[in-house]
Amino acid sequence: MTKVKPNFLIVGAAKAGTTALYYYLKQHKDIGFPALKEPKYFSSCNLKFPHKGIGDSSVDKYAVKDWEEYLELFKGLGGHKRVGEASPDYLFYHEQTAPLIKEKLGDIPIIIILRNPVKRAFSAYSYLKRDSREKLGFNDALEAEVMRTKENWDFIWRYKKGSEYADQLLTFKNNFSNVHIIIFEEFIKHGLEETNKVFDFLGLNKLSTINAMKHNVSGQPTNWLTKFILSRDNNVSTRLRELVKKIIPRSVLEKLSNRSLKKIEMADKDYFMFKEELTKDIIRTQEILKRTIVEWK
Repeated sequence: MTKVKPNFLIVGAAKAGTTALYYYLKQHKDIGFPALKEPKYFSSCNLKFPHKGIGDSSVDKYAVKDWEEYLELFKGLGGHKRVGEASPDYLFYHEQTAPLIKEKLGDIPIIIILRNPVKRAFSAYSYLKRDSREKLGFNDALEAEVMRTKENWDFIWRYKKGSEYADQLLTFKNNFSNVHIIIFEEFIKHGLEETNKVFDFLGLNKLSTINAMKHNVSGQPTNWLTKFILSRDNNVSTRLRELVKKIIPRSVLEKLSNRSLKKIEMADKDYFMFKEELTKDIIRTQEILKRTIVEWK
């Protein structure tokens, strides 16, 4: 019996709406996703485990490193016209992942979602603060990126590198003939319209409505219970978190966490200083996309 393989992928970027897109697309009857949202197979093949960052072990344990184990994720999804998965580190590790994806899966459709690079980086930072993993201020964390990279921390800690899209885009566009780009700021404003563009890209009929709730929101916990449950810097809270996820539906957990998180604001001076560092890459990215992204100005 022929094993089911993905015939499209969401490859990133991290903290740019990949989780929301995954749940929006999942609402289409002709699309099948495995229960594990981020298998990370094509990146894990070339990574050194374990990662050494705070709480990285809680993420590493879900990485699928064996091809047969990866294919098992898609067992029973053969009745869908489109079968996919969403691993946002594929874009980050583009040099290793793109050729391997093409070798294993062929010239399949690739979906990339990009966000204002400064805000994407700060969202990743806020996400790690939410989970009690990031202990530094944002500017100090940027300074620590080189050290953390050398010490083999997970890719999510690389705030600046993860927001330099140009080379990442080029690699996928050079390896695949069908690459669909979504701009996060347009996606959150026009969720149904942008999602229907993806359905059209995948050769599927459009939907008249979607459930467009927020997913994977970042921020600072406003009470001790939320902080404890979300924390990934100790084994007790990490285990409790996993238990809670098994008992309570994700939709309920998302609503509860959204009410218990306070958005972390980035100082204007820090925003413009960091944006200056990313200006050249932003210009290159827009040249590759052949468009000006107004929302990034």
